[in-house]
Amino acid sequence: MRLILREEIMRLIHGTPITPKRHLEQLRGESFCVSYAYPEQLHDVGPLVPETGILLLDNGAFTTWKQGREFDEQGFWDWANAALDLYPNAVAVIPDKIAGTEAENLMLASRAIRGGLARYQERTMFVWHTNDSLAQLEKACLLFNFVAIGSCAEHDIQKHWPEFIARLEEANRVIEAVDQLAGRRPWIHVMRGLGKYHKFPRFDSADSSNVARNHCRTKGQPNHVRAMADRIKNQIDRALTPNQYSLLQREERP
Repeated sequence: MRLILREEIMRLIHGTPITPKRHLEQLRGESFCVSYAYPEQLHDVGPLVPETGILLLDNGAFTTWKQGREFDEQGFWDWANAALDLYPNAVAVIPDKIAGTEAENLMLASRAIRGGLARYQERTMFVWHTNDSLAQLEKACLLFNFVAIGSCAEHDIQKHWPEFIARLEEANRVIEAVDQLAGRRPWIHVMRGLGKYHKFPRFDSADSSNVARNHCRTKGQPNHVRAMADRIKNQIDRALTPNQYSLLQREERP
C-alpha cells in the first residue's frame, strides 16, 4: 500500500465508447468513464488506466430515462461490482433518480451502502444535483469519499452557464466548510464539466465525451486522438492549484 497524493490523480476523464476501438491504445495512461448504458469498452479501457487514474462506472440512469426505459438497479450493481473486483481504481456512481426527490436519491444510496448492493462502499460516488439543497451536499460530503456534481434545470452547464458557475461557488463554500470543520474533503467530480474545468473552483475531476465525439475531425494528423487529449490536458494543467495536503490510499499493483 502506498500513499498517492491527491494532485497525482488524473483529473480528465474521457467518456466512451471511442471508435474505432483501435484508437484506444493512444490513450493508454488516461482515465475513462464507462456507462452501464454503453458498457462495451469496459475491458478495453480498464487495463489502460494507471494507478493514478480513475475508471468511472457511470450508472447510465439519465440515458435510460431519456430512452423511456426502466432502470435496472440490481443489474447495474452486478455489473459495477464485477468491474470493481477487477480494477482497483474503479469508482461506481450510485444510481440517482432523474427528477427525483432528495429523499428518493438518499434511499438509493442507502440501498447501495446499507443494503449491501455495493460491494466496495468506499469506492462509490454520490450524485448531488445543482437544484438539490446545499444541506444535501453537506450530508453527501460527510458520508461519501466521492461526490459528483450534476448540473440540471436552471443550472444546466450548457444552457445556463452564469447560473451554473454561481451555484458552483455556493457549493464550494459548503465543501470548504466541511473540510475546515470536519477535517475531510471528498473527491469532487463535475459531470459533463471537462470543457469548463479550468474555470471552476477547487474541484478534483470532470468528464467529457469530447474526444469520443470529435476526434474524427483531426484524423489526418499522426496520433490524432492522443494529440486531442493532450490539448485538453494542457489547457487544464495551466489552471490547476495543487491540493498537496490531501492523501488517498491505493493498493500497489503487482
